[in-house]
Amino acid sequence: MAEHRGIDRSLESLAHAVLWPGFAGTRAPDWLLRARAAGTPGALLFAHNVEPDDPGQVARLVGELGPTDGLVGVDEEGGLVTRLHARDGSPSPGHAALGRHDVESDTEAVAEQIGGELARHGIALDLAPVADVNNNPANPVIGSRSFGADPGLVARHTAAYVRGLQRAGTAACAKHFPGHGDTTTDSHLGVSRMEVSAEELEQIHLAPFRAAIEAGVRAVLTAHIIVPVLGPEPATVNPRALSILRGMGFDGLIVSDAVEMEAIAGTLGLGPGAVAALAAGVDLVCLGNQGADPRTPGDPHPDESAYVRVHTAVVDALRSGTLPTERLEEAVERIASLRAWVTAQRGARVPDGSASRIPTAAATRAAAGACDVRGDVRLRGDEPVTVIDARVLRNRAAGREADLVGVALAARTPIVHRRFDAGDIADLLPGPRSGEVVLVVDQPHLAAAERDALAEVMARHRDTVVVRVGWPGDLDVDVPRLVTTYGSSAVSAAAVADLLLW
Repeated sequence: MAEHRGIDRSLESLAHAVLWPGFAGTRAPDWLLRARAAGTPGALLFAHNVEPDDPGQVARLVGELGPTDGLVGVDEEGGLVTRLHARDGSPSPGHAALGRHDVESDTEAVAEQIGGELARHGIALDLAPVADVNNNPANPVIGSRSFGADPGLVARHTAAYVRGLQRAGTAACAKHFPGHGDTTTDSHLGVSRMEVSAEELEQIHLAPFRAAIEAGVRAVLTAHIIVPVLGPEPATVNPRALSILRGMGFDGLIVSDAVEMEAIAGTLGLGPGAVAALAAGVDLVCLGNQGADPRTPGDPHPDESAYVRVHTAVVDALRSGTLPTERLEEAVERIASLRAWVTAQRGARVPDGSASRIPTAAATRAAAGACDVRGDVRLRGDEPVTVIDARVLRNRAAGREADLVGVALAARTPIVHRRFDAGDIADLLPGPRSGEVVLVVDQPHLAAAERDALAEVMARHRDTVVVRVGWPGDLDVDVPRLVTTYGSSAVSAAAVADLLLW
């Protein structure tokens, strides 16, 4: 790396310069503005930072964080994981739908649309694409966030997504290195392991990251997963894992997944985990969003408290020499390089905050092309349609969203909307000859409650149309009328409505 000039060598400033916090509210809080003034490069936005009824709010918020030099990022994958469209659903299909559709030019166009929207808000970095190969159908956190189970397909679409995002002037961040696809534990909730051989790691899980690097990806995000062939530490704090990434020819920004996740905070601790990540080779430590931190009950300012704890731990490590200042100076240079790239790509364009709620032609094609249909799913009769939302799975990355299928159907035909949580499914079903039933499920092969609801509905109402919005698996019950969307988004829900109401 070229010699860097002009870095503030004060340890306090260096520690600020590699931390990337989340925060509560739709305005930048005072503590974050103070941190920005002290050197923090920016912040990561979540859905709760977005006011959906105020089109200019996000651009104003980004402006508060530094319109010309702030590094503001977001998880905007399309599909299930969306921050800007969390209330109404993404106008872009998710990765699994794009992979199922398997038209690289459409994937590229969808990513370019997402990147353009982020650019209009002034957001510099998108924590996407998901480069994980979801070859384990029991995966609780990746699923339809992945392009697929085949490494060649995932690699092709990962590269296309990177090209699309970055053509719009938004830096892409491929995740979750070295691959979170073959896991059965959500690292938000605990330590996750990927038991693969060195050959499987190389041929399956690293292939999409190689494709992303060849496509010019500007950043890569690490996973808090243990891959035993790489050592006993989670990849985020594992120098061997990150040296493999550098050995693949990647010289861009390495971003940690949020260190408040249980796989790090619940094992190493928040501050020590951040220090270990930086020592291992991470350039920018994501602190995530603390919310109600069980480790600090009653703390009214958990995000600020977490930031202070981590900053103090990094400064102490710098002072003791356990964390070399050269390591952080290298990281600061990479952060500056990414920010300079975004500025150069966007030129003098001023964020206007305009949103893109209408799906593009490519998004509509991909969502429709991904739908797998069994039987005649067209709804018949004039009675209101009973729509039962039986989804129970919610991973921490996505959160809990509305039943978008029900919303899409309600926009075009009278419905009776039911939510199944527990109790007798018979109470939710219409009487004999009282209209059609649509049952919305996510992944019944993983969730016992969904599986039981599906079995009971089919036993009582054989003609039900089942809409499965999650990663497909064995249903263990015959479903004559079935639509599998390969993801949850507003545009995929609209594709379902087109199929059912044609």
